[in-house]
Amino acid sequence: MQELTPWQLLPLPGATPAASYLTGPLAKQYRLIVDILDDERTHSLTGIGHDELEALVWARLPADDARELLDDLDLDARMRQLVDWGTCESWQDRAESQQDFLRNRHRYQLTEAGAAFNTAARRIEADLGATSTAVLLAPATIVTRISATLAAVDSEATERASQEFAQVQTTLDAMGAAASEWQSRLAAALGGAPSEQKVSRLLETILAYVEAWGSGVDAWTAEITAALPRLREVPSSTWRAMALARLGADAPETLLEGAVVEMRAAVDTLAIWFAGERPQARRLRLQIRDAVAPVLRSHRTLLAVGGTVSRKADLLRLAAAIEQADGDDEAWRLWCAATGLYSARHVTWETPDVSGGPQTSTWEAPPAAISRRLRTQGARALSGRATRIADTSQARAEARREAARVQADWERAGAALAARSGTPFSSWQPLGATEAEILLDLVSAARNGRADDGTSTGWSADGRWRLVLTPRPGSAVLTTPDGRLVLPDADVEFGA
Repeated sequence: MQELTPWQLLPLPGATPAASYLTGPLAKQYRLIVDILDDERTHSLTGIGHDELEALVWARLPADDARELLDDLDLDARMRQLVDWGTCESWQDRAESQQDFLRNRHRYQLTEAGAAFNTAARRIEADLGATSTAVLLAPATIVTRISATLAAVDSEATERASQEFAQVQTTLDAMGAAASEWQSRLAAALGGAPSEQKVSRLLETILAYVEAWGSGVDAWTAEITAALPRLREVPSSTWRAMALARLGADAPETLLEGAVVEMRAAVDTLAIWFAGERPQARRLRLQIRDAVAPVLRSHRTLLAVGGTVSRKADLLRLAAAIEQADGDDEAWRLWCAATGLYSARHVTWETPDVSGGPQTSTWEAPPAAISRRLRTQGARALSGRATRIADTSQARAEARREAARVQADWERAGAALAARSGTPFSSWQPLGATEAEILLDLVSAARNGRADDGTSTGWSADGRWRLVLTPRPGSAVLTTPDGRLVLPDADVEFGA
């Protein structure tokens, strides 16, 4: 008997034979067969017959070479090997006629491991993008389903509560899968030397995150966090009743306990994702934000080493220095120092006699042909330093000053509106431009926030200012720099 090594005795995962078809010289043949079985799995739950499988393989091969490729495939041997690996399983149909004894009656179907490995291989090779459209509305969906779950718990409708919370778990799993995939892509793209593929992968990951969630997580985090205490207060008897609604009254006790643990674990996962000082959703957003700078830096590195380093800035700087030189001698000295084109120096006694050489002057010689590529790319070089980044410090400083002026104007306008709080519209004096802009946005928002008592409440887009309007008889005219605004009179409460 072969002696076992300590590694073989170690209780750790080892080889998985069901994935053997993905490697080796015949991987294309095996993957073609497994792809066909995987595609047909959604159409047939009783496997695919040998003759049907051969016809499907024929249909996927190029028409001109199908016969030659199929003869070289040796389908019987390939299927026996897939069955031995545990990628497929096979059985024989029952013979119902004498002819059935003479034909191959095997039927094939992927095992669970084979289907899982083939799905993973397809997913790895697929183009990157958003993992699923489910993550687009994941935070809002979680808020809605949690509210429905708590409402069902309050009304003791445990079956409906179980159904609603199942949707919370499914959506949370989709969010976790998307986040895990994004983090894996970030780690792979940020490691090692930059390449065009890594930069593209990193940019696609950032865009996929922005398109899928953006600020959606931040918009719904407060409501999810507020609902967590109520979920944790749900008694054990209610969780057990929800598990019974899922599994039925005949389910064994171990399955019921496992379902209760699963649902409570989903509540803990929600807390990890959205609650606390550093929730997982915020950490992922910070990781995506921090990946923007490496994208720009890697892109610039690729430009510097990819044969597109422009020397235009250096040539323009040299031209400016020559133009500002004191004279021709100084200009020539600068040119020689920059290019290294000094006059040739010869030792006379070692120089051969060239008096009998060509006598054609440079001015009289025919012009030399210059290729189009040299004319269009002459300002570029394969080596050298990259072009200097344009100095935008003054523009940035001016932008900061302008932003400060705008912010000060908004603060002044907000303070002016706050001073008018508690008075009706009909008593207001003319408004400034910024005051009118803030007020019009709040009035528009208040129209959608009308309460049963007739009052209207509106919040600014940044959530800082709040406007409450209490209707009064009559109308009011507000004067703004752009004209007059006529609206129903109301008592105004304005504040932060």
